[in-house]
Amino acid sequence: MRTLVALFVLAATAGSAAAGPAPLAPADLTGSVADTGIALSWRQPAGGPAVASFRVYENGAVVRRTATTSAPMQYIGVNTTHTYTVTAVSATGVESPASAPFTGTTWTPGMAPQCDEPAPLTVFDVTSSGLSVRWSVGRSSPQLDLTVNGRDYGIVPGTSLRVGGLTPDTSYAVALRRVNCDPRNPTVGYATTRTLPGATNAAAAPRNVAVTGQTDRAIGLAWSFPSDGSYVHQYAVYDGAYRVATTWTPSATVTNLFHNTVHRFTVAALDVAGNESEHSPVLSPSTAACPAGPPSPSRPAATAVTASTLRLDWALESTAASYTVLDGGRAVATVTEPAAVLTGLAPSSPHSLQVVGSLPGCPDTPASAPMSVTTLPGPADRPAAPLGFHAGQPTVAGAYDADVPLSWTPVPGLAYRLYDGATVVGTYAGGAVTLRTRGATRHQYRLTAVNASGDESAATAPLDVITPFLPAP
Repeated sequence: MRTLVALFVLAATAGSAAAGPAPLAPADLTGSVADTGIALSWRQPAGGPAVASFRVYENGAVVRRTATTSAPMQYIGVNTTHTYTVTAVSATGVESPASAPFTGTTWTPGMAPQCDEPAPLTVFDVTSSGLSVRWSVGRSSPQLDLTVNGRDYGIVPGTSLRVGGLTPDTSYAVALRRVNCDPRNPTVGYATTRTLPGATNAAAAPRNVAVTGQTDRAIGLAWSFPSDGSYVHQYAVYDGAYRVATTWTPSATVTNLFHNTVHRFTVAALDVAGNESEHSPVLSPSTAACPAGPPSPSRPAATAVTASTLRLDWALESTAASYTVLDGGRAVATVTEPAAVLTGLAPSSPHSLQVVGSLPGCPDTPASAPMSVTTLPGPADRPAAPLGFHAGQPTVAGAYDADVPLSWTPVPGLAYRLYDGATVVGTYAGGAVTLRTRGATRHQYRLTAVNASGDESAATAPLDVITPFLPAP
């Protein structure tokens, strides 16, 4: 037995090594919090093995997979607290360590975010001629105005910026203020630092930075020499607070990016010692919206639940608006989450199932590998699908919850099973039910009829419901 265990461990180790090393962890995970959700964003790992996608975790479970550096976590409930981490995944499926966590609470009715809500900032990578700043947006207006020693850099997009052209061995105060608030309000982020001793870079900022080309994984840039005609040894390209390219010529292509991602580029002129000039104004292009080679749904699994029902599960390392389930090449269901239940099927019937993902505004993904599954044996009788299934007007129930009235036309002798996505909500004898759910959540309800043998009818068309909530004032 010990020999078998040792051989298994060696085989597992060899398989892990064949998959390649793990990527580095994503950095600077932050979120912009609203009443219905939290828009997460992060910085791709700097260096290390190539990254193909990212996974968002909550409570140890994957709640989102995406092939870009942001994830809108929408309709997650009003006045709910969520803690997320993100991992990077290589093309062979090797996962990085988790990022530092981000915790946010969706808005509480009656407690709107105030103008003085903090936007904590950090100053780092301080040299004799420059400094980097990063901050957390929080849940008030994301429009923040940055000043450094009283010099106004205007509204700064994103969550970080590099400032150059500073004086060596000098104290600097960095402050953030929300631009939608009274200017007399106190700053919401503040820090002080001192530049290192050294020489001053006297060159002016590069001019006329422009995009020369874009793909889903790269952006080309070009610019003009500084207006004062001063000597430039090299140029440094920054994305927010982070240097992403150094070049001898007034152009660069920034690679290893992700599709549909906004970048905040500035360019500085460098002298022989590497000191930075002032930076060009921020240019905010995005990579192409659609991935050039979208992944197909992976790890498909199909399970026979009863003689009339199958369950399918899969994963997609990208963000899909919906999924279409194919049975023998014919579309049989469209769902919004990576799981589906097919009902009303014949007993002992074989099925060859595939899944196609619909990417927002882009071509569909390739189909998954086929899943072969057969329903369990049993009686052939199936009830007809329920009639009259509809949702009444959802109503607010208290500060945080909502009531969703659902009804249908009942038939004597049948029960009715309600699904929310692929999850069974309950089985009911009558023709109506009112569900209490959290406000600001999204649901896709389907109903089936169930006979005395436990076999289900085909499902009704889905009802998409977004529950109401009391908005913050």
